[in-house]
Amino acid sequence: MKDAVIYARYSSDKQDEASIDAQVRACREYAASKGYAVLEVYADEAVSGKGSKTASRKAYQKLLRDVNKGRFDTILIHKYDRVARNLGEHVNLEKKLKDRAVELIAVAQDFGSSAEAKIMKTLMWSLSEYYLDNLSSETKKGHRETAMKAKHNGGYAPFGYDVVNQEYVVNELEAGFVRKIFNAAANREGFTTIIEELAAAGITGKRGKPIKYTQIYEMLRNEKYTGTYIYTPQEEERREDRRSKPNAIRIENALPQIISKAQFMEVQRIMTERKQTGKKAGYLCSGLVYCQCRAKMHGARSVSKGHEYFRYYCSKKCGAPSIRMEEVDKAAVDYLHKLLSPENQDKIAAALRQYQAGEKNRVEDFNKALQKRIEAKQGEYDALMKNLATGALPPAVVADIGKQMQTIKAEIVQLQETTPPTDFTVGQIKAWLEVLKASADEKAIHLLIERIEATPGETKTDFNMQSTLKSVLGEIGCGDRT
Repeated sequence: MKDAVIYARYSSDKQDEASIDAQVRACREYAASKGYAVLEVYADEAVSGKGSKTASRKAYQKLLRDVNKGRFDTILIHKYDRVARNLGEHVNLEKKLKDRAVELIAVAQDFGSSAEAKIMKTLMWSLSEYYLDNLSSETKKGHRETAMKAKHNGGYAPFGYDVVNQEYVVNELEAGFVRKIFNAAANREGFTTIIEELAAAGITGKRGKPIKYTQIYEMLRNEKYTGTYIYTPQEEERREDRRSKPNAIRIENALPQIISKAQFMEVQRIMTERKQTGKKAGYLCSGLVYCQCRAKMHGARSVSKGHEYFRYYCSKKCGAPSIRMEEVDKAAVDYLHKLLSPENQDKIAAALRQYQAGEKNRVEDFNKALQKRIEAKQGEYDALMKNLATGALPPAVVADIGKQMQTIKAEIVQLQETTPPTDFTVGQIKAWLEVLKASADEKAIHLLIERIEATPGETKTDFNMQSTLKSVLGEIGCGDRT
């Protein structure tokens, strides 16, 4: 049997000693059901839960001293806000308790390790990512203004261009090789000779690395060589969109042209013909579709009479007809729209807010995502610093790199000063859900749909959709037949 203590607190004139009695009663009931032996009750009355005032809570301070003495294994509280409403205080307390192998349990918010807790944690992680994505909106606004003037917006200029005072100018030496590369592609020739020639001349890419096939294919897809300025405010989610850039800012004839538009389009056509278009895993509903025999269905591409067909086939070859992929995708998107109805959004928002109030690791997860962003930006900064260290760059390029480094450093500082939101509002949660609903991409599908059971019929296929949120939304989110 584990030894436990109880901590209770009320903090305003809307609460009284009775609220402490209710908290202690709930904790004792929980202890009895779990087999804990309650050694002591610590109670603070009419003291704020804000982090700056925890020092004035006498019972709380005694609790911390007793933690250091190793008197008990577990602290029971009613809800996590009884300890503190400040996330920093929660984190500090968690560290102290972890160091002493003491567990903190909020009996009214004991999510445990259930399937529901896992999906809530995943949703909260995604919401934190959404929050981080929108933190730099002011910075993005400045980049957008720069883009509207067709000026360089940070990062590396494409091979073939230099940047002077944020303006693109042609680097004639590099541009000559760009033209050779496009001519070779247009004539369906290889690039081995050009790569060898670049290496022999000591010409590297903008990052200082030798130019290989990967860099050449990037050049062949870069529309800027036609004189079109392109800036993408935010990286596209879909891999194919990262090349076509459907949401980019485009300004025609804004850059000095290296390749004609006609040659560029011809090369795109040739590359598309050569490309292996069969996807191995990246279908919208990949890994979610099951046959009527309960076996998984796998996506495959076939070509007949010059036309491409994408279908799902039973992995056990039970004899069930194949299903058109676009039919599955449409059913999944339609279901996602139904799943994220206004009524269901209210339920999801309520569940997420309840979960975040009791999730002890949310701050740690948020900080991990934040640190990942900082490390990526630091990598960009270090790469620019390495270029400067060569000492062989012309003054104009040095000045441009210096500006880029200032921009990146400002973004790093902004990220370092970011703190986890103390509480996601209903408005923020619903805004995120609306983004998922509007995009309905592979990420959203896999986040919210757990399983798609397909039963082909004479005229159409029936789909039974199972949501990851069935425990939150009940029958509405559990299944749908299309």
